[in-house]
Amino acid sequence: MPELSCTVRRIGDQDSRTEEYEIAYTVGRATPRGLRIKYQAARAYEISAALDAAVEVAREAIAEAESDQKGPTDEALSKFSWRTIQSAKYERGEPRSASLDF
Repeated sequence: MPELSCTVRRIGDQDSRTEEYEIAYTVGRATPRGLRIKYQAARAYEISAALDAAVEVAREAIAEAESDQKGPTDEALSKFSWRTIQSAKYERGEPRSASLDF
């Protein structure tokens, strides 16, 4: 069963209301796909846009590594990304990783 790995690290000013993250997705031994996102937690539309971008990059990682696999739904990828981002929120720049079987 393929596995999508996500590693997130908070960057920028840790005490700012604007949150910035580096995210990397990998499937197996394929080249990692990464992006940076930035949003203010009080602005739901910024969070939604950041999660949409994250889902797009996760889909690219899945497509590159497993062309015959459809992969998880966009909703599942969004939830997976959000949970991983939130796990890195208070880690003071230390990366946090999670994986999702599909």
